[in-house]
Amino acid sequence: MSKLTLLCGPPQSGKTAVGIKIAQEIYYHFKGSVLYISADTVTPFMGLVFPNASEKQLFSLGEALEHTSITKENVLRHTVPLPKADNFGFLGYKAGENRYTYSRPTKDKTAEFFEVCKSLADYVFLDCTSSLDDPLSVYGMAAADKAVQLVTPDIRSAAYYASFEKRYEQIRGKSIGVINITDKDLYLPVGEVKAGFSNAKYILPYSMYLKQQYITGELTHKIPDQKFSAVCRGIAGAVL
Repeated sequence: MSKLTLLCGPPQSGKTAVGIKIAQEIYYHFKGSVLYISADTVTPFMGLVFPNASEKQLFSLGEALEHTSITKENVLRHTVPLPKADNFGFLGYKAGENRYTYSRPTKDKTAEFFEVCKSLADYVFLDCTSSLDDPLSVYGMAAADKAVQLVTPDIRSAAYYASFEKRYEQIRGKSIGVINITDKDLYLPVGEVKAGFSNAKYILPYSMYLKQQYITGELTHKIPDQKFSAVCRGIAGAVL
């Protein structure tokens, strides 16, 4: 049976980069089909992850949700496949689009959309918005099987979780806490954060390769960082 997994956390916590790497571990090492969905309209997913793709190679999640009824054919038509990989696809918004480009999907249409997505892939990942107020993220918080909850060891992340504490009560008990080290040049109070973030079972080390992939638009490529990949594989196992 298909599983819905959330990627959630504060802005700039690495949700998208880390989420793609966890999804790749499931695809390549656990042999599951994957559909990765991004709800972000502030930094549209397609422009971030596929910056070198032509306009004809990209499709919009917003267009898929505009259809009167959600069908497998419509979802597949708007899915961007992972290059050189079968059964691994991405759905997200295109560069230039924002929250006002398309009409807001209803609760029923959002539920219908996820049911179709789960019928297409063994593992559906939803990269939530940090505000958690869009229809896809609202649905995901209520219906997810698992949630990968990221935190960075800094004041910004602590302030975010203090503000959104009640919202995250929805996924208590099915959340996998991950401390993501995004900078190697600063002192980061990892121990203190781990003590305060009780469900943080994994610490992702800083990866120069990941940062390089993010800058060059190559996040869909395999990462040549065994230490980082090993932690992602552990998180993938927890998702499974």
